[in-house]
Formats: sequence, structure tokens, C-alpha cells
Amino acid sequence: MKRVHHVLALAALLALAACGAKVSGTYSGPGMELEFKSGGKVVQTVMGMEVEMKYEVEDNKVKLVTPGGNLVLTLQDDGSIKGPMGIRLEKKK
Repeated sequence: MKRVHHVLALAALLALAACGAKVSGTYSGPGMELEFKSGGKVVQTVMGMEVEMKYEVEDNKVKLVTPGGNLVLTLQDDGSIKGPMGIRLEKKK
């Protein structure tokens, strides 16, 4: 079960995109989606499974707070989010 959480968290990292130091709305990438909600919560969807977790934005980093530890994503200048293994998530329009 921990592996599923890690996979979902990695998927979330890939799905994030941002403008400046803020994230809002829905971001997607290969096989995953992140929906940022009010109150510092994000819903990650991977292979039809949804997981809700907390997130924080600090400088150009988006930290997803998971039971296994924080996953850190990088906000790119173009508004996309870079995750592990070069995964890129873009904001849905």
C-alpha cells in the first residue's frame, strides 16, 4: 500500500503547474492529474484512484505532504511543474 501512495504522490508532482509561487486549478501530465483546492488541499488522481493530501508552496517548490514523507516538485518559469524522472505537468485550460 505504501508503494501505491508513493506512485500517487509522484503522479501528483508531475501534474502540478504554477504561475509564480502559486498553484490553483487542475494540472495534468502522463497518467495523472492534480486538482488544487482551497485550504491547502490537493486531490491526486492516478489510474482512476483519488488521494487527497495537503500541499505547501515555498519559493519555487510545491511540497506534497504524504504519509511516507514530503514529495517536492519544482515550479518552472513556463508555469509547468517538474517532477521526478523529468515528468512535466501542465495546467488545464
